[in-house]
Amino acid sequence: MTPSFLRRSLLVATVCGVSAAVLSPLSAQAATTTLRGNVTYRERMALPPSVVEVRLLDISLADAKAPVLARTSLRATRQVPIPFTLKFNRALLKAGHSYALEATIFVEGRPWFITTTQNPVRAGNTSNITLVLSRTSASATASPIGTWKAERLGDAPVTESGKAPTVSIEEDGTVSGFSGCNRVRSKATLEGATITFGPMMTTRMACLPQAMATEQLFLKNMEATRGWHLAPTGDVLALVDAQDKPTVVFRRQPDAASEGASNKATPASGNPATDTQPAQITPTPR
Repeated sequence: MTPSFLRRSLLVATVCGVSAAVLSPLSAQAATTTLRGNVTYRERMALPPSVVEVRLLDISLADAKAPVLARTSLRATRQVPIPFTLKFNRALLKAGHSYALEATIFVEGRPWFITTTQNPVRAGNTSNITLVLSRTSASATASPIGTWKAERLGDAPVTESGKAPTVSIEEDGTVSGFSGCNRVRSKATLEGATITFGPMMTTRMACLPQAMATEQLFLKNMEATRGWHLAPTGDVLALVDAQDKPTVVFRRQPDAASEGASNKATPASGNPATDTQPAQITPTPR
């Protein structure tokens, strides 16, 4: 093998290696499509601090719920129009299918503005999209604000209705209620369709083993919560984790005050708790 042949071989290998290194990122970029546009509304009103969520839907099946292919959320730092950028993998698109965009503006976790008309995504128009939203009633039934009683903890139903955990979520994010054994309080942070809870602070009463097990699972699942879904009827609230799996499923309660505040904890001896001293609130051990 001659030196000149070796030099030519090395040159070809080097050129091929550079081409692969350059084409790979270009191919990855080509597989991603970016949609750019603005979200606005016609009402003459100032927008308070809010979160804007834009979603790409497959609207091909008329009688089925349109699946969400991609979504993006952003905190609004200005008045409308609010610019958005939505990136998605073009491999998700299927030949012969139709696609559209929808958007929601959330204020304190409530949908204040939503798209009410179809906004189809057309080839060649990926950077000049305007989504015009309409005002909703922004009622309490469209948010997790309210008083709720747990019916399921993850996949497990709450079997003792009298010992079911309850929570009240206030407008300012204050959370109070009953954990299945003790009184509990925390702080919720709402941003659009996401919700997280701070440390769950509880009283320190001893309860029967089943109540203690319910409490531990409830507190663990609450701290794992990252989002929420509300039934169309507004009476069932599902908290979900980062993988969108249910952590706690609640049913709305008519009373504004948490039912947990009136529950009496039962110590391991089986006798009702009679301590009348103010309850000591401590962080739940992690």
